[in-house]
Amino acid sequence: MSLLYDITDHKIEKLAERIFKMQFTREAKLDNEYDDYRKSKMYRDIKYNLKTLEVTVRYDAADIFKDYADWLIRLLNSRMKDISPERVREQMINHYQIIGDVIKEELEQDYYQKAEIHLNNAIKVTEEAELDKKTSQKISFDNQEEAELKRLQFKYLNSLLLADKHKAQLTVEEALEKEISVEMIYKEIFQESMIRVGELWNSNQISVDEEHYITNMTQNIMMQLWPHILETEKNGLSLVACTIGNELHEMGARMLCDLMEYKGWKSIYLGAAVPAENILTAIKKHKPELVVLSVTMPFYLEQCEEAVRKIKANEEHNDVRVAVGGRAFELAPHLPEEWGADVVAKDADELAEWAKENIWEPVN
Repeated sequence: MSLLYDITDHKIEKLAERIFKMQFTREAKLDNEYDDYRKSKMYRDIKYNLKTLEVTVRYDAADIFKDYADWLIRLLNSRMKDISPERVREQMINHYQIIGDVIKEELEQDYYQKAEIHLNNAIKVTEEAELDKKTSQKISFDNQEEAELKRLQFKYLNSLLLADKHKAQLTVEEALEKEISVEMIYKEIFQESMIRVGELWNSNQISVDEEHYITNMTQNIMMQLWPHILETEKNGLSLVACTIGNELHEMGARMLCDLMEYKGWKSIYLGAAVPAENILTAIKKHKPELVVLSVTMPFYLEQCEEAVRKIKANEEHNDVRVAVGGRAFELAPHLPEEWGADVVAKDADELAEWAKENIWEPVN
């Protein structure tokens, strides 16, 4: 049972306000280190920190807050280059201690005892993070095809980093001319490029507008491959998919839908931030064999749980299978079974293989 959400969003604001003021009281030098812009971002981030802690406590998923703390310290270190890595580390350790102090005073003892464990984990992760380590990785390939795919992926991403969408498109056409399958283009060029884009953004090597540009251009280029996707033999099965919550991370779900189409399925992608009731309406309208729910950010696990439970509780949809996937479930792998989901799949290959074993395929 949630203890943080039960005390209203207004209370969350009050908690964030207390934490914000206390940090500046305890660390007087923050006033010189943070301008008004940084202060506004800090206040916003405090609310994110509280929400992530809430999800971690609610679902007893320690890896969520550990992963978040590791990501956050690295992100802040890459963004605040005028502040030393050790000072950024000190700020965050103090911050987690302050969150604990405020929660101890403001919330129930049971919640504090659970939260304290995760806050201490975050402090340990922050203390151990290697913030100034430069790594170089030697790339090797098992075969010529793998080397060629990596060359095309590098060429594709480099073109978009230079805002040359025409060259990026030509790179994909080159892959097709070399008889590289649409499936491999999705996996080894599009997917690998988007993973690299995320790494570049996290390390402050590209801006958010560049990340959005590359994402949008990749979606446009993906659409141009649809004639090839539609050529594949269909199996008569259909799925409805959506990204849960107000996610910006839609690319994974879109790619999965396209690849399932390539494997013979009909896919209906509903988009992001689709309420559970609208998912039920879509199921009634399209009558799919499978519903796929994607969650990247742990903030939205509660909404995913609501959707899964409502689908499973609806007697009209007894024969509909529910699949979940996304980064959030890597951090909380125990949840899908608890909610009643039929399968958790990391990609289209895994999902299609499971479907072959568990969903009847009609004769075309």
